[in-house]
Amino acid sequence: MTADFGFDAASSDPHDGEDSAPDSERDLLVVLRLSNRQMGTNEERADLALLADGLERAVLDAGVGEYDGDEYGGGECTLFFCGQDEDALLGVLRPHLLRSGYGRGAVFVRLVEGADGEMQRETIPV
Repeated sequence: MTADFGFDAASSDPHDGEDSAPDSERDLLVVLRLSNRQMGTNEERADLALLADGLERAVLDAGVGEYDGDEYGGGECTLFFCGQDEDALLGVLRPHLLRSGYGRGAVFVRLVEGADGEMQRETIPV
């Protein structure tokens, strides 16, 4: 699955064309595996909606960012978060995901600047 981070990864500035977003705001994705290769079961989607609600509350309560929605397909559910400090977001999200059965096999995905100056995907196990 190719995640759309909302900007051209070839751009040196990930916020080109975004007037309203602070320059330091970064995206952090949580990619969760589903039980089938499509959109998961109705039960999974209901469970993940509750999980997303809890993660959103935790992120807002900690003041480290916000939840920006989800996407289903290809046997995965992707939860989108953004904030100024990706490590702080990771620190808030990880314990909640580890307590959830859906955290098993899940990964965080973020864009980092590579040695060549290009933005590259970095995958971090939950």
